[in-house]
Amino acid sequence: MTAPPVDRELLEAFVPEFLAGLGRLDGTATPQLAGRVLDGLRAMASALGLDALAPGLEAATAATDPFDATALQAAALQLRQAMARLTGASPPAPEAEAPWRVLVVDDSPTMRSVVRGIIAADPAFVVAGEASNGAEALAALERLDPALILLDLEMPVLDGVGFLHRWELAGRGQVVVVSSAAPPGTLAARQLRRLGVAAIVGKPAGALSFDLAERRGSAILSAARGALGLPSRDEAARVVPDTLTPPAASPGIQASPPAIAHVAPPASRAAPPPC
Repeated sequence: MTAPPVDRELLEAFVPEFLAGLGRLDGTATPQLAGRVLDGLRAMASALGLDALAPGLEAATAATDPFDATALQAAALQLRQAMARLTGASPPAPEAEAPWRVLVVDDSPTMRSVVRGIIAADPAFVVAGEASNGAEALAALERLDPALILLDLEMPVLDGVGFLHRWELAGRGQVVVVSSAAPPGTLAARQLRRLGVAAIVGKPAGALSFDLAERRGSAILSAARGALGLPSRDEAARVVPDTLTPPAASPGIQASPPAIAHVAPPASRAAPPPC
């Protein structure tokens, strides 16, 4: 039986809310968060009887168990394309050209400036905003919707761990910790892993590491790219077909103690497309 036509006025009101939900789906880091977002998306599609969205929703659901962030991203794109067909709009491009938005969180203006300079060296990223503590960072998540958060741990008002407890519920973006307070293998590092942090890069000289760019800049960019599922800069710069040779590790990653500790969260953490 043919489904009844959808009221165009209702559809126009529905589209922005559904696309906003897809944006949240792109940023989820755990199957639990993805499941909650999908529940809302399914409810909206069902309320309007949009059967055309069913395949994309099924694909997204399948990507949550086991959690596969790459498959979830592909399902979100499939849903955007289905929405474009429903509304007669041009379907979105498979890959966006805009740089990935980054939020820098550190209580030191000097360190925020240093981190901004590191990020500016890679055209894949743009600093969308800054925050001086966890409370400001939570507000910035709603306002800026960053793909990546570079997070200090020791801050006033709300520290990095306090921020992460709340971020875990919001599920926006990926987090790379830049701090000397959680060396690899420590209890603090394991706690960050449980909270879903993608990587930890140590500050070489404590909270005020003025040489951060020289000693850890490449490690920060490597961690940022890894958190978002991007190839290394060397790998992205060359085109070598039919090779399985991995790129060389960044120099900062080989420091002893390690400059960077990738702490794989319970699920893979490939990232959403940039805003």
